[in-house]
Amino acid sequence: MTSKEALAIGTDTKPPVLFRGEYEQWKDRFLNFIERQDLGNFIIQSLEEGLMETKYREPAAGTQEERVALSYTDLTGDAKLRAKGDRLAKSYILQGITNEIYVKIDNYKASAKQMWDQLEKMMLGSKIGNQLKISICLHSFEEFKGRTGETLEGTYDRFVTLLNELSKNKVNKSQIELNIKFLSILQPEWKSFARQMRQIKDLNEIPLHEVYETLRQNEDEVDEILAEKRKGKTVEDTVALVVKKKKKNKTIVYESEEAEADVVSDSDENEQMQQAMQFLTNAFQKKLYRNPTSNSQRYSSGPNNYAHKERIEGSRYEGKRSEGKRFEGRRSEERKPEERRFQSEGKRIEERRPEERKFKAEGSS
Repeated sequence: MTSKEALAIGTDTKPPVLFRGEYEQWKDRFLNFIERQDLGNFIIQSLEEGLMETKYREPAAGTQEERVALSYTDLTGDAKLRAKGDRLAKSYILQGITNEIYVKIDNYKASAKQMWDQLEKMMLGSKIGNQLKISICLHSFEEFKGRTGETLEGTYDRFVTLLNELSKNKVNKSQIELNIKFLSILQPEWKSFARQMRQIKDLNEIPLHEVYETLRQNEDEVDEILAEKRKGKTVEDTVALVVKKKKKNKTIVYESEEAEADVVSDSDENEQMQQAMQFLTNAFQKKLYRNPTSNSQRYSSGPNNYAHKERIEGSRYEGKRSEGKRFEGRRSEERKPEERRFQSEGKRIEERRPEERKFKAEGSS
């Protein structure tokens, strides 16, 4: 129990402390604390009616003296007990609120009744606020569902808490509505038992707690069902291992077929997991070594990567040689027109030489 919870509950000598959002609980505990006190009836009377009427000392007969208000010490009997109840009511309220709440009602500390009424207005709000609370409670009831993995006890506790909120806001539901709602929100493993309850029990008459207690008798069977489900979940119904292998711009997808075994021992499960991990490791290694995407992958350590490096360097060298041959071919093609021109000039010169020799011979003669 936390310190806040201890303060909210109180003790036999100290009243419970009010915290925001807990006024209804505090009010019940506070009144219960007051009832256990010796002057409980007078304190409650002070909270409901306010301060006791002022008592006066009546003047002696035959005199003209004015009435004088009696002080606390002059009071006797029930009047004195009532006045003491007024003091204790105010004292207990001041002990039962925090400083945060006190600063908002300190203008109403003339009497315990004023403080009591102001606390209720501040905590419960106006009529519009109450209508909003009622609408929220009704919406919560309609949307109430069991949570995944929640036990029967957990669902029942949350449902009863919600019903308590409905009751505090004066929202009433019939017994059959409550029972049908509770049976409809249970987890799937409880559905067959809930169906039996609808068939064999009169839901108009049976209280909710009896429905809960009847269902609890089947907890052993439900535990067995849950154990079988947990075993089935340990074996993956479908194990999909997708490996993308880039080769000629195609993707090969390997998918494992659906597992047919319902229950597999722990050793078999471990072996299957190891095989799956080995398969994934081999697939990614092949992808990494055969299809490098960066220089660090191309030239990383390992005999396969060194061989791959040599193939890449060799292909680069062959590419350069073929590029050189193409360049030489283009240059030779560019020289051919010049060579043909020089060859034609040589032929013309050779054709003129006999005439020149003839002309020279005639000149010499």
